[in-house]
Amino acid sequence: MRFETTYKNSMFKLWFFLLLLSGLGFSGASKVEAGEMILIPEGPFTMGSSDADILWAAKQFHSESLDYYRDETPAHSVTLLAFEIDKYEITVGDYKLYMGATGKRAPREFVNARLNHPRQPVVSVSWQDAKDYCLWAKKRLPTEAEWEKAARGTDKRFYPWGNEPDALNANIRGKGDNYRNTSPGGKFPEGASPYGVMDMSGNVWEWTEDWLQPYPGNEYADDLYGERFKVIKGGSWDSNLDLARPAIRGKATPDQKKNYIGFRCVASK
Repeated sequence: MRFETTYKNSMFKLWFFLLLLSGLGFSGASKVEAGEMILIPEGPFTMGSSDADILWAAKQFHSESLDYYRDETPAHSVTLLAFEIDKYEITVGDYKLYMGATGKRAPREFVNARLNHPRQPVVSVSWQDAKDYCLWAKKRLPTEAEWEKAARGTDKRFYPWGNEPDALNANIRGKGDNYRNTSPGGKFPEGASPYGVMDMSGNVWEWTEDWLQPYPGNEYADDLYGERFKVIKGGSWDSNLDLARPAIRGKATPDQKKNYIGFRCVASK
């Protein structure tokens, strides 16, 4: 009888714990499959923004100057070979496996209860940290063009889900999406890209391989061009919908370790 009572108490505690996690948005309803990748087919797509696109963005988001958008112009065609990209951002759980296999030190946010759930994206990793992880996984960081094609597809859309700036399709700042920080991967299925890649707008900015350089045909002088900043893409939980446009070219020095920057990997076919 004592054993039965103890067993029932234990099962009740387990049930309560799982219920609590479910209420916090960490249930298995949108299970992340570790290592799951999506094929992006060979072919051209339109990268960047046209003058009409940046006029739309400036009007939509009440920007005072078009200069803010000039580095994403002109829109231009890029042809890529086929590649695979991680369906989800690399998670805390993924990174813990890597740490165990390599002895790599934990990012500082591993002690932060708001950001260290195994299914939340790993953050506060430098560009080299991200690159090293991808190489360990026998993958690599995406180029800026690969990342943008996986996010936008081939129809010049403004967001992974289409052209409407819908705040409920991504984990961004201050829009009542139930997440004050990062969310577990895949919690916004309506925000999937045309290929089914998740969380490419919001949640965390993502490192790419490339330095911030002007696009072909861009004649706008910018002191930030060169080999000082790596391009980061997608916006984060602390961004608005303007910054969550895949055409936006975020920037960070390679040594930056921020609680809003993470990454995902790609593999050549």
